[in-house]
Amino acid sequence: MEFTETSNTETTYAYSVGRIRELENTLLNKVLLDKMIEAPDLVSSLNILRERGFESYGSEAYRLEDWENSLDQELLQTYKIIKDLSPYPFLYEVFALNYDFHNLKVLIKAKYRGKKYNTTTALVEIGTVKVKNLIMAIEEEKFVEIPVPFEVAVKKLMSEYNKFPDPEIIDLLLDKEKYIIILSLLKDKRAPFLEKFIRVDIDLNNILIAIRTKIRGEDKNFLRKALIEGGNLNLKNLTEILDSPLSSWNTRFAKTDYEKMVELGLKSYEEFHSLLEIERLMDNFRLDYVKIGKFITLGMEPLIGFIIAKEIDLKNIRLILRSKLDKLSPTKIKERIREAYV
Repeated sequence: MEFTETSNTETTYAYSVGRIRELENTLLNKVLLDKMIEAPDLVSSLNILRERGFESYGSEAYRLEDWENSLDQELLQTYKIIKDLSPYPFLYEVFALNYDFHNLKVLIKAKYRGKKYNTTTALVEIGTVKVKNLIMAIEEEKFVEIPVPFEVAVKKLMSEYNKFPDPEIIDLLLDKEKYIIILSLLKDKRAPFLEKFIRVDIDLNNILIAIRTKIRGEDKNFLRKALIEGGNLNLKNLTEILDSPLSSWNTRFAKTDYEKMVELGLKSYEEFHSLLEIERLMDNFRLDYVKIGKFITLGMEPLIGFIIAKEIDLKNIRLILRSKLDKLSPTKIKERIREAYV
């Protein structure tokens, strides 16, 4: 667990942590997840949620669009709670920026494909910038209502995409710009744990980017452009391993916190030709990192832990319910489920 010099010293979080302790009772545990997985069908899984008092998760909605909408509303409500509880706006903003950039990706991809996005399912009302202002910036290229760093990010992407019209460039370059904004936001803040978590998150993204680059057969120049600065891993070393077979990559992460995760993830890829397992392991790594929040009484760590835990809860519910629709066996579903926070 990662303690910092501010752990248990930030008295401004006293009320927030007390409220989070109450909210942790709304998180799903392994026993409940296992019961949902073992249930014979989707309706039975939803009924288990209802019987346990989790009506807000859409447990009375049996149509796909209904429970998906309920889960989206639960996520929106979670972010409203964090925004209200945090004594400093930047804590909310750091995580909400993920949804700003999700919306930018949706809008830009739709623009280049000449297709209309679905405002009710594709765009999320969680970010730091109103969705209507992002729409105006992308569709009409009127940037007056969005922050300057967003304008810079979008224009840089458009310039690069015009030279290399690869849809993957949209995700990669916008992720790079997102982390530039996040690290800039944290630069003068007294938030060592949050900054360390973001640097770990950058590392995990860079590992996945490198693996996908290798699988796609892209060259080192592509990888250099895609890798995100600001993490703990040496980007030059990440680029150089592109010459090595994937089967040897785990040795390149020896003596780092990511060694076992990379080893297990790549072993699964070699067997099943899928990155689902390493993505699952990365989510578990993030969750394990923030579990320190359960033991902190004064600080932002419990709020960060709750945000990550809630997002993984919602991801697990979606995985279970979609798997029930696809008639997957309980064994197959369990292979995809992330760990529980509580």
